[in-house]
Amino acid sequence: MDRFILNAGKVLARWRSQINYFLEEKVQGSKTNLILFLLSFFIVFILSFSLIFRIGSLADNYLIFLALLIITVLVLVWVAIFYESNKYLETNRHNFQVIPLKKFQVKFELLDLDHESQQQFVRLMKGLRVRNKINFTMGNKSGESANHRILFVLFDELIVGGIQDLTGERKHSFFTLLMDSFLMNSEPLKENTLKTSFSAWKNDQEKINSRNQRKFIKKVLGIE
Repeated sequence: MDRFILNAGKVLARWRSQINYFLEEKVQGSKTNLILFLLSFFIVFILSFSLIFRIGSLADNYLIFLALLIITVLVLVWVAIFYESNKYLETNRHNFQVIPLKKFQVKFELLDLDHESQQQFVRLMKGLRVRNKINFTMGNKSGESANHRILFVLFDELIVGGIQDLTGERKHSFFTLLMDSFLMNSEPLKENTLKTSFSAWKNDQEKINSRNQRKFIKKVLGIE
């Protein structure tokens, strides 16, 4: 019995692999192929149903089949459009999970953000990409690197799991998110500067200034 189950499992795995390849590579690779595949499946189902239950010939019931066919085509086209819209929505999202926060609990005035920047920051909190870059001006008196560090603390608190352990492609994606979302004193962010500031920020977590920045950010986010 064990040998039978083992062999049957291997056969089923190969069969499922072939089906998955057909559905993912051949069918889902094209919206037209997907619609045609589902439409063909529907026609086969209708024909099989009529033969098994002897509903009658297609000629006698052509209006019923025609109505079902039209409804099915409309449904399939709508499903394809809906599926495509989901793909568009996904491209409008960034790939970092943000902790759930209410808009009213964030003290935007402490970040010196104008109304437009506040709206864009709310989009980031919802997991969406900004439409217009946020001009971040916090920490001007301490120099440009202080701006970066406050941003790092901000996202270390916002992003689920924090950002201190980010490495490789994930860290690059985070820097890209910052560059696509923020200006630093009206100037674009540069990845090399972000890398240098990020490394220095990680090494200074126990310093008093870093602790004060984290307290400040927690106050801003209303998570004290």
